[in-house]
Amino acid sequence: MPYLGLHDGDEVLPPQVPDGTTVLCPVCDEEMSVVRSHERASSFVSRHFSHRGGGSGTTGSAVSGGGSDCPGESTTHHKMKTIAYSRLKNDYPNAAIQLETGLNGRVPDVRLDFPEPRPPYGKGIVVEAQYKNKGKDKDAVVKHYLDHSYSVAWLEEDDFTTHDVDLSKIITVWPHALPDRYGRDGYPTITQWLWQEHQPSVELEIPIPGKYWASFDKTGEWVTIAEKNLKRRGSARISRSPNGNLTFSLGKATSFGKSDSLSVQVTPDDVETLRSFADDLERIAFGDERPPSEDCDEDWHTLAKGWLNGSSTVTAWITAALPDPSRGEDADVVVTLWKKRDETERLAMKANPLAADHLHELADLLKAAFEIERE
Repeated sequence: MPYLGLHDGDEVLPPQVPDGTTVLCPVCDEEMSVVRSHERASSFVSRHFSHRGGGSGTTGSAVSGGGSDCPGESTTHHKMKTIAYSRLKNDYPNAAIQLETGLNGRVPDVRLDFPEPRPPYGKGIVVEAQYKNKGKDKDAVVKHYLDHSYSVAWLEEDDFTTHDVDLSKIITVWPHALPDRYGRDGYPTITQWLWQEHQPSVELEIPIPGKYWASFDKTGEWVTIAEKNLKRRGSARISRSPNGNLTFSLGKATSFGKSDSLSVQVTPDDVETLRSFADDLERIAFGDERPPSEDCDEDWHTLAKGWLNGSSTVTAWITAALPDPSRGEDADVVVTLWKKRDETERLAMKANPLAADHLHELADLLKAAFEIERE
């Protein structure tokens, strides 16, 4: 469904025009109308545009009363901002909501202001919809908004479904922006008095039972050394196997609370392999060296590949590829771990732009793990 239209020659998103407005489709120049946010079969459907013309297509719905073969135009970022706006408007109908309105030197994608500050959100909620933008310093951005009493919804593509968004992980003013324990200005006098030391501290040496220390022995178990996300519900992990070998694995959540994973044994030489693969992922998959769709294989165009040492009986490698290069910049990047013994096993998952940084960090941690082993 379209999320971008033309109104008086200007590009507009669905929240930027009132109900009943007619806009033009940037693709086919046909008229489109506004479809308000609504529930469909217990699912939320965000505000969007719909072609008014007849036709055999399914873009129009029973709600909008029309249909068209033209899909319209909707960049991923347009959709993310519009869906977030629509979800907030549905959840907080009495709040004021605006797109790309400045807030003390920064411009969030969506800004919600409550009539009066309310716990735990403070003055309001701002949305940062991150799509292929690694330039923002998340900690600095979040701190800026929290310092100005606004909660933050830091959203990535995996947080969105076709018409809805998961807002369950909002970073709220309370308790994240509480004043520092030693910054007491503004607190009631009784609170400041209670913070004072009224009695000297007491030190007491208590021997810890030997059984407690024994509980930390992980001999014969899988022990996770480090784990980093490659997407919202998928990660790469370094572990120690029950026989003491270091392993590298990919794992992802599946339906009904289950998960899949694949592990391969690694050696010190694999540290540089992972670093080189992470470099290629950053430059080619998510950077300026990404090939245009016309230069790619029609299906599953490989962008990067790294051979791991595996073991004497196992061959292992890791790849990054575009399963559908025709989508251009919107094409998903899929990272796959391969393992071949008698048969070939693999585990694939979509990766987001932060995957390259996280694989770099895992390579550094793997190097440190091997150095500890040599001591």
